[in-house]
Amino acid sequence: MPVGDISASLPIRPRQLIRDQVFATLAEEIISGRMQPLEEIRDQDLQAEYGVSRTPIREALNRLADLGLIEVSTNRFTRVAPVDLEAQAERVETAVAMIGYCAVRAVPTYTDEQVASLHERIDGLLVAELAGTSSREGLSLWYALWGEIVLNAHNQTMIDILDGQLVLHLTRTVPAQRVPDELVDYMRAALDQLRALLDRRDGVGVRDLIEPLFLRSTIEPLRAAAALAAASASVSAGSTPAVLLPED
Repeated sequence: MPVGDISASLPIRPRQLIRDQVFATLAEEIISGRMQPLEEIRDQDLQAEYGVSRTPIREALNRLADLGLIEVSTNRFTRVAPVDLEAQAERVETAVAMIGYCAVRAVPTYTDEQVASLHERIDGLLVAELAGTSSREGLSLWYALWGEIVLNAHNQTMIDILDGQLVLHLTRTVPAQRVPDELVDYMRAALDQLRALLDRRDGVGVRDLIEPLFLRSTIEPLRAAAALAAASASVSAGSTPAVLLPED
């Protein structure tokens, strides 16, 4: 699924320039997992593959570096950045704050059509296998729901942050296990409750539902995985044999 499809509910500017097309293609390769973390990126390979000059490729790579999706070391390498799980958790916290604010601000003024549209988003998630919604396709369904709540608040700055800075990370494929049954039940109940809160135009209730939902389903698992990865790296580093220096 291309980037544009994930954020189709948001008013993304048309990508017409070559550099924007290269950026969108490379971003999709990275967030879909087709380009793996630490995989090297060579300008000349991209020039041959895309049939474009070096300039739009470098411009696209600079944008991806600014977003933290690639790493650049001058005269050494350009490569796909690893997934920083702690940073992912912080990005989710940022998204939660934005969504909660937009819910409080706008949900009380929702039209019947806006409520019906969000009901359709909820139905799409409930029809999907929630145990697999940590997948790329599942993440896109969740993003469409929360993105529409932000869009409905008509705060262009927040829309730009979500669409321009967060979406690529929040929909990036992260190796994950299936969602546990207990958490699936919790998410299903939360979505049913969200539907009722939208019907009542209860923006504060929506915010108060969203915060623990994100905490339990996303933020806590990301932080637990980050701690596990850090511990594993520490053990690996500690197991490196010591180098014995000769005595004087």
